[in-house]
This record gives sequence, C-alpha cells and structure tokens, in this order.
Amino acid sequence: TGQPKGVVHSSGGYLLYAAMTQKYVFDVHEGDVYWCTADVGWVTGHSYIVYGPLANGGTTVMCEGVPTYPDASRFW
Repeated sequence: TGQPKGVVHSSGGYLLYAAMTQKYVFDVHEGDVYWCTADVGWVTGHSYIVYGPLANGGTTVMCEGVPTYPDASRFW
C-alpha cells in the first residue's frame, strides 16, 4: 500500500476519564495514598495505578507480583 502512514490518536479524553472516575468513583483527592491490586499492564492497572491518582495529586503504591505469593501473610 505504499509508504507507512502516520496515525494521530488523541489521548486527552482517556486521561480525563481516568482522572474523573478516580476522583468521583474512588474518591481520591490530592494528598491521598492509593493502591490498586490490578497489574499495571492491564487497562485497570495503568488507569488507576498511574494516571488517575497522579492526575488528581495523589500518591500511588505499586506492588510487583502476586500480593499473596508465596503466602497471604505477605499482603499484610
């Protein structure tokens, strides 16, 4: 089909959605510390571990791996 063509994709709407749902659904505000158990590679993870809390002035806690491995006491 010829030369590769560039694609313009807007992302402002996605960031706005992540920020607004984080604020109004999860009630996260500036100065809050938030932890989401989702993997950062999933849409829920990067939406509510990275974009949402940081866009609202919060602090995010990230955990690599399974919270209950090697046993559930690790979670606490």
